[in-house]
Amino acid sequence: MKFGLFFTTAFFTGFLMIHSPVSAAPIGVPGATVGKDQSTVGLEFNFLLDRDLDGAPDTEGMTVLAKGQVGLTQRVDLLYRFGFGRFESNGKDSDAGPAFGVGAKVTWAAIDNIRLKIGSVAQMLQIRADKDGTRMAFKEYDFALGVYLDSGTAASLEKRALLTTYGGLAFSAVEVAGALEDNSVGVFAGLLMKMNQTTEIGAELRFIDQTALAVYANFAF
Repeated sequence: MKFGLFFTTAFFTGFLMIHSPVSAAPIGVPGATVGKDQSTVGLEFNFLLDRDLDGAPDTEGMTVLAKGQVGLTQRVDLLYRFGFGRFESNGKDSDAGPAFGVGAKVTWAAIDNIRLKIGSVAQMLQIRADKDGTRMAFKEYDFALGVYLDSGTAASLEKRALLTTYGGLAFSAVEVAGALEDNSVGVFAGLLMKMNQTTEIGAELRFIDQTALAVYANFAF
């Protein structure tokens, strides 16, 4: 409980103190959460407000994505994304274009007495859009290591919503129209609230290497 309160306080304090800007796809809970042979679908709104690139102006943009997550085992989830996005490079905005991505989440270990789990996420996202009549691509690759609190059993949902806090380190690379940033280390933190047996909503912030804000909802079936 004390850990969760500390994490929640730190998350919102960091959010309010950020003055610089965000990423193409959220990391999400760093581990498998769906369950074996179970699936979820969801919707994500992600805002790239600013990110430094080596030898080029900063880039920014946004994506609207449908996300699916499939539980292969209790410890491994696969995820995929489809949608639309836009980005800015060299001070000019692209048109909206198709976006897609794939990834995997793995839970490696658990500390049962404090309900803490340790996991990782590997994912990529690509946006292809026209800018000045030329088709260009925004590509991002993420690898994250983090922890999350197991929010409780399904029976607890009969009395209250379940809140999961999570966070960790994210290592990423971005390529936009030939400009590359491939040595990026940042921090991510998020809150995920399970409203009932089938619906959960969340918010996530990434900062240091970038400031990444995302809001999302997932639905189990």
